[in-house]
Amino acid sequence: MSITQLKPWEHAFMKILMNVKKLDAIIICEGRSDVEVYKSVLRKLTSGVERKVSIGFTDAEGLENIPDIATAIATLSKHSRRLKTLVIAIDADEYKAEDRASGLIDSLRARGIVIEGFEKCGLYDQVYVVNISSNGRRLKVLILVNGDFTIPAKKHVLEDHCVKLLGIPVERSIDSSKELISDIEACIKHIEELPGEVVCEYFRHVCRALEIELQDP
Repeated sequence: MSITQLKPWEHAFMKILMNVKKLDAIIICEGRSDVEVYKSVLRKLTSGVERKVSIGFTDAEGLENIPDIATAIATLSKHSRRLKTLVIAIDADEYKAEDRASGLIDSLRARGIVIEGFEKCGLYDQVYVVNISSNGRRLKVLILVNGDFTIPAKKHVLEDHCVKLLGIPVERSIDSSKELISDIEACIKHIEELPGEVVCEYFRHVCRALEIELQDP
């Protein structure tokens, strides 16, 4: 397995195109710290896995940029026979997981992307699967909604999972778990140290999506 850090989304069109041709899947995260956490979970999940998969990560530099990036990748995918999966990771914030995923789908439709199907991935409430079409090319899209809804917070974010992993008590209602995580490196260190099955207890949605990608022929 290889991991590629793609350039920020506003960089040269041709540079992104070159990367797309080399990848099996692309994972778009809202921010840089999210990317690093996702990479750590991926490394843990693929430790000892022989299948060679090339996965690219990109930091969207904010939720508002994700629909445009996804649309650009869908358009560029017509130049790549290899790319088959796009993973989009977003925070639930103050919304329910399904509502957050539906809102993203609406944003893609507004940009001319044809959406085929929209369903929850089995028993996983925070993983949704759709197919998108652009310029005659179809891509599978997995939408991951970050957040642990058992935490008493106004907004649910990726840091929720780190709070649970690190065993940080939440004794009062908070705006979001970002208040309790001053350094994401502590979360990443725990991911690297713990067994994969333990990590996946706290990042179930991430592991499920990566398993789907790694198991596909």
